[in-house]
Formats: sequence, structure tokens, C-alpha cells
Amino acid sequence: MCGLAGFIGIKKKIPKIGEIKNCKFSLKRRGPDTSGVFRKNINNKSILLIHTRLSVVDLNRNSSQPFSDSNGTLVFNGMIYNYIELKNDLKKKGEKFKTTSDTEVLLKLLNTYQEKALEMIDGMWAFAYLNHKNNYLLLSRDIFGEKPLYYQSNDNNFYFSNSIKALQKLSKKKLGLNKQKIKNFLNYQDKIYGVDNETFFDDIYQFPTSSYLKINLNKDINLKFSKFWRLNIKHNKKKFDEACKEVKKITKDVLHTRTRSDVQNSVLVSGGLDSNTIVSNARKFSKINGYSLLSTDQHYDERRQIKSSEKLNKFKTKFIKSNNSGSLNLLENIIEYGYSPLLTPTALGLGLLCQKIKRDKNRVLLTGIGGDELFCGYYVNFLSHILSYKNNKLFNQKYSFWKKNIKKFIRNPNLKNLKTAGKLENKYRLNFFIEENANLKNYTKKFKIIKISKIHKDIFYNNMLQNIFYQSLPAQLFQSDYVCMYFSIENRSPFLSKKLFEYTYKLNKNFFMYNGIPKAILRKSFKKNFPLEIRNNYEKTGFYSPFRSFFKKKDIVSIKRYLFNSKILKKTLNMNSFKKLLLSKNVLHSESKFIFACLNVAILEKLIKE
Repeated sequence: MCGLAGFIGIKKKIPKIGEIKNCKFSLKRRGPDTSGVFRKNINNKSILLIHTRLSVVDLNRNSSQPFSDSNGTLVFNGMIYNYIELKNDLKKKGEKFKTTSDTEVLLKLLNTYQEKALEMIDGMWAFAYLNHKNNYLLLSRDIFGEKPLYYQSNDNNFYFSNSIKALQKLSKKKLGLNKQKIKNFLNYQDKIYGVDNETFFDDIYQFPTSSYLKINLNKDINLKFSKFWRLNIKHNKKKFDEACKEVKKITKDVLHTRTRSDVQNSVLVSGGLDSNTIVSNARKFSKINGYSLLSTDQHYDERRQIKSSEKLNKFKTKFIKSNNSGSLNLLENIIEYGYSPLLTPTALGLGLLCQKIKRDKNRVLLTGIGGDELFCGYYVNFLSHILSYKNNKLFNQKYSFWKKNIKKFIRNPNLKNLKTAGKLENKYRLNFFIEENANLKNYTKKFKIIKISKIHKDIFYNNMLQNIFYQSLPAQLFQSDYVCMYFSIENRSPFLSKKLFEYTYKLNKNFFMYNGIPKAILRKSFKKNFPLEIRNNYEKTGFYSPFRSFFKKKDIVSIKRYLFNSKILKKTLNMNSFKKLLLSKNVLHSESKFIFACLNVAILEKLIKE
């Protein structure tokens, strides 16, 4: 992982030395090891590229960035997992290499194939590449948006960075809060994060995923984004057993490449299918340290399942207790570092884990992010699956299984009511969550319904794709990168492979809930890797810790000060109802997330004012 930033525009507007230093300092946690700057004038434009490095592959300083040869210069954040295979192909074409880094491979790949190279990469990335021969700047972001990239454009000047704070330090433009985005966030929390390319600030935008921007340096700057990858809607007719064998093979190959590093790897372990798929296979390719966070809520205690998996798969897990020591200070520091709110209380839990991982000198963290999205492991996936068979003779069979085996695990009353969900069949994915969080109407002055475009005519596939590209996954990826990079840890999500996604998505929808069993493809593919406590458990546990569990009593005074002094909250919330909520002893999961969202907004607002 690394920090990157840059500028292209009018010569007299190029950032000064002090601004460059401030920008580099803001990127230091993303890249604590080395830093560098590249400058060049082309025609009437100035180009500036800034980079800070977190060394993970090829620790030699010769692999530091900006990385240049006679053909181009590159600043890059991410990991090209198939860099060894790509390197071997380039060698056959006569290319010679000075390092063992994936950075040099990416540079030479871009030199050779230009934007066509993007179709060949298996990885996560945000980068800026300057082609010296043809005078253009190419920027790109990966398919799923694992790595952030922000931009700001005005008066034919273009600024970019993978950190909003670094971007602001470079442009020196005063930040203005995007109040509508904030209101939407308070209403929907993390589910609103990925529905558009807006950020929490006016005039600062997220670079679209699976896209590139090619800027001709001989002309005026034109922000015309192009797609290098698009979803193929066609489904195949594979049989279930055949599909399981192929999923197993692809997943093993994916995990092999995603353990490539020259530093210690760690895995975030839970009692679920995703993390146990990762840890049981990754340990075959690399030494692995397991870490797990213990929730204060006994319902979410997964030590028994983890211990069973440890015995079967021969690995060890370090258990970190969720505590409230210094959590408010940590939250304030993370927001000050990144100029963005955290989206859910679980981010603080991840922060506690990362503190320990960093102390143990681990630099890479593998997580199960994407597993529930690709294999449809959420309760709402089950609902949409049943509803997709509404006019089919199999409906009663699927409903009966759900009622007998799944419904008992669901704690949210709205997700237990199939009739209520059925009314939303022809509406967009986000509307499921309006019902789920209906109680929040008591605390907001106006609950605006936001709709996003349908992707697929079938409600099940539409639900799945909305999760991946608009709602659940974008929020998780943002938060994971944000928190991990605060601690200078590279976060990897092994399930987010283009090859794996394209294969699983094209399968028969019945395979995801085969014979009523949730995540049936993954469960069957790696059944020998799961102890009975995990293999036969249909409950979706996840990690959750109540909002108050993260904070000491003395912190509550400071928290209330933040909440009651916020102008945005006063304009958005029904303050009387909100105050009653804060005093309530029994706070629902969605309400806990809501309070946390409000606190984050209030901290950000105060920070920007200062």
C-alpha cells in the first residue's frame, strides 16, 4: 500500500514546496518507508507526481516511487497479484527488469499495452501513469474499488490523490461539507456510501471503479472517463457439483496469488465460512497469523467455532478483547487523518485489531470482505431468493425451509416479515433497507427515499449486484482501507477476484441457496476445511459491538458535546427524539449505527471548521 497524489495544469498553479511537503506528510501513514516527487513540463502544462511507500513486495529502495524508465513514470497504490505471470510474458517479449517488484511490471505493461493493460491485470489499484513518448497521463481504479482515488478539478487544473486530506493540502482549496451527502448518510449510514461518486465534500469526487481517465497533455483537460471492464449478464448452465469443483479451483488459485508478499501475512478470523476458507488455504502458501476480535455481546462470541477450525486447519489465533480504552481519541485521530467519517462502529473494532497487528510487525491483513457479496450470505439475499420464485412452484418449498431453518436466527423484525419484503419486489435494492431501518424515521426530520438503477430484471441477481457495486461492498472497502492504512497495514480481500466473480455470478441462482442451504457453493466446495460447528451453522453472525461498548463513561460528556453543538445535526435531526435515544438503555443495532454516524459527522464538522 502506498500514498499518491498529483497535479496537472497551468504552470503558475503548480503546488509550491511547502504544499508538497504538507501533502507528503498527510500521506505518511499510507506510505511510511520512502517518499519521492516527480516534476515535468509538457507544452504549457506542469505535471507533478507524489508518492509515499509502504514496502510489501521487494523491500529494496530501488523499487520506490515515482518509478521511471525512458518510456514512462508511475505512482501506484495497490497490488498486482499476477505480476509474476505478467513479468514472465513480458520477458518473452524482450523486456528486462531491474527489480522484483510488481510496480516495475505494471510500468512496463503500461508502456507496452497502454490502457489495454488494464484488462490483463488481476489486482487492486489506483495509479497515475505518465507516458513520456505520447504525452498523456493515464489514471485508473480497479474493478471493485478496493483502493480509493479522489479528484478535484477547476480552471483547467486537475488534482488527484488517494487521500482527501492530502488532496486538500495540495490544492489549498477550502473544504466545504457536502450537506446533502451527509443527510443521506445519516438516514442510511453505510448503505449510501457507494450509490454515487460524491464524497462528503463539495467539488471532491471519487474516481469511478473499473475505469480509466486518459488526459492528452497537448490539449485542454477533458474529464472523460472510460470503462475497461463491463458486466456480462449472460448466465451458464453448469451443474451444481461441476460448479463447486471449479469454484474450489479458482478460489485456491486466487488465494495463492493473494498471499504473495515479502512481509508477514495476517488473517482476520471469525467463525464464518469466508475467513475459514481463507485461513485454511492461505496457510498452505504462506505463514499466517490469525487475529480475532471478541465482542462484548455474547451472541457474537465465536471462540468455539474458531477453536474448532484451529484444530482442523492447524493454525493459531490471537484474540483481542473489544474495550473502550482510548476509543474516542482513536476515532478523532482517524477522522483527522482521513477527513472522512467512519461508517459503522465495527470500524473501531477493526482499529483495535490493527493496533495489535502493527505491534506484532505484520504489514498485510487478509479479510473475508466480498465473500457474503459474491456468495450471497446475507439474510436479505435469502429473502430476495425466495421472492424471485414467487410465481414458481418451488416457492412454497423454499419458503418452508427458510421459515424452519433461517427465520429463527434473524433478529431484525423487518427481515422476518416476508409479506413486507414481498411488497418491495419491484422496487430498487435500497428500499429493502428503508424497511429494515424504519425506526430511524423517529430521529430524522425528513426521510428521503433514494432510488438507484436496476441492474438485473431478476430480483435475486439485482440484489446481489446492488450489494457488490453500490451498497454493502463499497462501504466495507472504504472503511477497511481507511482504518488499515491509518496503521500502515495493507488490507487484501482475496474473494475480490474478477475471475471468481465472473464465474460465480453466471451460475444458476438456485446454487447460492441449494436445497435451501445458504452459501451452498462455498459450503460444499470447501466442506473438508470447515469443522461441523461451522459447516452446519446457517446463522449469519458477523461482528457487532454496541456503540456504548467502545467508549468510557467520561467520554460520553465529550460525545454529547459533539452531538449537541453540531449545526448539521440540529438541522437534520428531531433533537428531542434523538436525546431520548441517547438516554435509552436498550438501543437497537440500527440505532447504535445511527448514533455512531451522527458522532462521526459532528467530529468531521468541528474538524473542518477548525
